[in-house]
Amino acid sequence: MTNYAIILAAGQGKRMKDNLPKCLHLILKKPMVKYVYDAIDRDLFNKVILVSNEEAKDQFVTILGDEITLAIQKDKLGTGDALRVGASKLEDLDGYTLVLPGDVPLIDYEDLKVFYDTITTSNADLGVLTTTMEDPTNYGRIIRKNNNVIAIREQFDLNYDEFDIKEVNTGIYLIKNTIINDLLAKMSSGKCYLNTIVEVALKTGLKVLSYTSSKPNCYLDINDYYTLSIVERQIKINTNKKHLLNGVNIISPETVTISSEVEIEAGVTIYPNTFITGKSYIHQGAEIGPDSELHNSIVDNNAVVRHSLVTDSHVGANTTVGPFAHLRMNTSVEANCRIGNFVEIKNSKIGEGTKISHLTYLGDTTCGKNVNWGCGCVTVNYDGKFKNKTYIGDNVFIGCNTNLIAPLSVGNNVFIAAGSTITDDIPDEAFSIARTRQITKEDYARKYSYTKK
Repeated sequence: MTNYAIILAAGQGKRMKDNLPKCLHLILKKPMVKYVYDAIDRDLFNKVILVSNEEAKDQFVTILGDEITLAIQKDKLGTGDALRVGASKLEDLDGYTLVLPGDVPLIDYEDLKVFYDTITTSNADLGVLTTTMEDPTNYGRIIRKNNNVIAIREQFDLNYDEFDIKEVNTGIYLIKNTIINDLLAKMSSGKCYLNTIVEVALKTGLKVLSYTSSKPNCYLDINDYYTLSIVERQIKINTNKKHLLNGVNIISPETVTISSEVEIEAGVTIYPNTFITGKSYIHQGAEIGPDSELHNSIVDNNAVVRHSLVTDSHVGANTTVGPFAHLRMNTSVEANCRIGNFVEIKNSKIGEGTKISHLTYLGDTTCGKNVNWGCGCVTVNYDGKFKNKTYIGDNVFIGCNTNLIAPLSVGNNVFIAAGSTITDDIPDEAFSIARTRQITKEDYARKYSYTKK
């Protein structure tokens, strides 16, 4: 038996008033459709089919990977036609298909499992997931007779006495594979909407059953940036609550944003105005913030990141970063390091115990252990055409305002004098100084107006 999940994501999202397909919009740096995909129990639903338009198909594959099966809706003929396109990819008719809209990112994982169990244990042909909303405006209403669902009516089709109905359609269905294609064939061959499937199923004599969720906030659909902001705020609240209950000390959680993929161990402290996204992992005892951003990065035990930006990087145990530091593009800083104010490090590896305290840029650099970088140092990695590498050994002292012109290799136990511009490799144990002699001409300052009273 094969259970399928079909995500309907072919909409252009014109109401968003931009050119990006709606289901690709980011919520806390994660595409909307990825939230829907992550809510699917992959042990229960063996295969996922995504219905896309032609323009967005490659982006969906990039986001969700090759495990999904793509189905392309060529004509804009509504959600009923979108399901028809997706259902054409079914191969095993012994099972059920879960139908999900791609623009409902708050879908609850546990709700979907209960919905599945409710429908399948009753051997229903078609299941409809409903919920009750205080303000049901713009949602399809559930029409019942003798407590049984007999129709789903869009707002523009409601009768006068139906406007007060607060039970709404979430757009989520569960359909037996054996009947799905025949059922869709009986629907309009032109533009058709999926909500009509209930009436068609009942006319065909099929068993229709509903499950009503008690979590209406999980089924807010997104049609504009206003509703997107509401959903984003709810995801932020849910995520922060989870971490707080797991022993993470989030100070002023209303100012802290953590995306759903982030993992944080108990005993971490997150200070106000901090933004953490992507596949970041923060180990016990670390302190992040205030006023910091962390994206797709790992922070080890007892490390501190203050007033800084860390992207695609690794911060070692007991290392301090900031204030006002920037680590990016595959940078790895090992344990017990000091990365100080106004330091930028790009695509570099920094050895244990190294101190880079202020006003320094390291690009494409491999730096050893216990290196002391003075103020204002630069690894000059770009020659106008290529990015070049700099290699620094262990126990090196680099004086203030030193330029290291890559490609360059500096050995172990080297001392470089302040103000040097180093263009040649330096062997182990060497002292290097590269600056012109100072010339002092007595009484010459009298010739310049600045010194005159």
